[in-house]
Amino acid sequence: MIYCWYMSKYQQKHIITLSSREEARLRAITRTGNRGALVIKRARILLKSAAGMKDADIAPMVDVTVRTVENVRRRFADSGIDRALHDAPRTGQPKKITDADEAHLVAVACSPAPEGCTHWTLELLQKRLRHDRKKDVSTVAIWKRFDARGIKPWREKNVVHSAGG
Repeated sequence: MIYCWYMSKYQQKHIITLSSREEARLRAITRTGNRGALVIKRARILLKSAAGMKDADIAPMVDVTVRTVENVRRRFADSGIDRALHDAPRTGQPKKITDADEAHLVAVACSPAPEGCTHWTLELLQKRLRHDRKKDVSTVAIWKRFDARGIKPWREKNVVHSAGG
């Protein structure tokens, strides 16, 4: 009974058959090296699988676990070559600052600094956003949005004031 369990565990569940076009694509990926290491490993797994090699033999050759080989085979069988080579997009965490919040922050940063201050700081902008929009975001989140646009409200020369201010 144990022998049957052991053998069924290592039997091939997904047989890989590649078209000549798919094989040429995978060979190009493994030869050129202009892809990520993970994509190249997955391409090698698919090529070796199509050649009839067993998962347990492929894993040490590609320097991955047997489970990884199984996963690549399964993804190819279920969804095709692109899904086998690349991870699905990840949703990630939603934006802390929306585009409307960013526009508000830019407008605030372009206005005169609060009384008693010479210029806007990230902490002042954070407090203003908390007060105006009821959003509690970090100064890092504000800085990242401003940095992506090249806006530096804490530097007087980067702020555009209206004629009245």
